[in-house]
Amino acid sequence: MVDKREVLVQTAMRLFAQGGYTGVGIDRIIAEAGIAKMTLYKYFPSKQDLIMEVLTQRDVFFRTSLMNYVDQQESQAQKILALFTWHDQWFKRKDFNGCMFINAAAEFHERKNPIHQISALHKQLIIDYIESLLKETHGARAAKLASQINILLDGAIDAAHLSGNPDAAMQAWEVAQYMVDRPA
Repeated sequence: MVDKREVLVQTAMRLFAQGGYTGVGIDRIIAEAGIAKMTLYKYFPSKQDLIMEVLTQRDVFFRTSLMNYVDQQESQAQKILALFTWHDQWFKRKDFNGCMFINAAAEFHERKNPIHQISALHKQLIIDYIESLLKETHGARAAKLASQINILLDGAIDAAHLSGNPDAAMQAWEVAQYMVDRPA
């Protein structure tokens, strides 16, 4: 049996990634999902609810994929490099359309907006994960360094998306290496 709710979410996720949140209407989502409008509203009373579910699922997928990849590495140095190689592989995929969270925060820019808040939480969870990788070797510097690495990753995402630079992640790694290798 087809899970109509999941079909809606996956269709919306693909369309939002390609065309933005405000650029893709409900009618297009239901047409491509092959689901009636009443079914959509049964699961999601508003477009905002659908967007929030899309971002929630994207967050779980994104972080699980990233963490599984990074955690396969043995040393802390290899794990930090893996953050960038994972992004490098992502940027080179044909379906790469930038970061759904950066895009959502740009379209729903008011900090009190729940969509903006989900996007900000995703970024904070990534920073927290990076900090956990650095804590043992960088101590008190870990939090600041994690934030700086995330800034480099976000910049690489934007460079890959906006200018089509497929090497942006590894270029960001070249900068990150200096920061990570610097003694505490």
